[in-house]
Amino acid sequence: MSALNNATNNPSVYDSVWRGLHWVMAFLVISVLVVIEVKGELPKGELRRQLMSWHKQAGVAVFLLIWARLWWRHTHRTPAIVPPLSDFMKRLAGLAHLGLYALMILLPVLGVLFQQARGNEVVFLGWTLPWILNDTSWIHYAKPMKSVHEWLGNALIWLVGLHGASAFFHHWIRRDNTLVRMLNLRRS
Repeated sequence: MSALNNATNNPSVYDSVWRGLHWVMAFLVISVLVVIEVKGELPKGELRRQLMSWHKQAGVAVFLLIWARLWWRHTHRTPAIVPPLSDFMKRLAGLAHLGLYALMILLPVLGVLFQQARGNEVVFLGWTLPWILNDTSWIHYAKPMKSVHEWLGNALIWLVGLHGASAFFHHWIRRDNTLVRMLNLRRS
């Protein structure tokens, strides 16, 4: 059954493509954040290098998938929240989603840029990404770019936590279908 047919048959839930993108990206984003935190606690060595490689791979994957997700969001309807949200809650949710999407674009871009400014190549699935900063004069910007990348990473941790907490708030306190429509479950 196509995603469009699925959405037509059950208009109160996201279609399977939308749910798949959401949960794959959730796994990647959370793993990127966990891996980089764990890596920071380890001594230098092979495990630390492997974790950094995973961090970069997953970050580039998030960057690629966010464009598919934005296209899907633009071309497919969003199931209604029942009961409807207040205008204030709609604006707040919109700002949170905008922040999540912006960070899923900015963080990988900054990560690649600061690695290239240091003279490091960035490889994704065996393919070296095109060099954007291939001039050694960029080395002076590597540290500030890394600092902004880390600061935005911390902001992403907070936004992801807020996103998850909001889903549970909607489900258990507000008792609407926000979480149910992403899980494709029936509310009891």
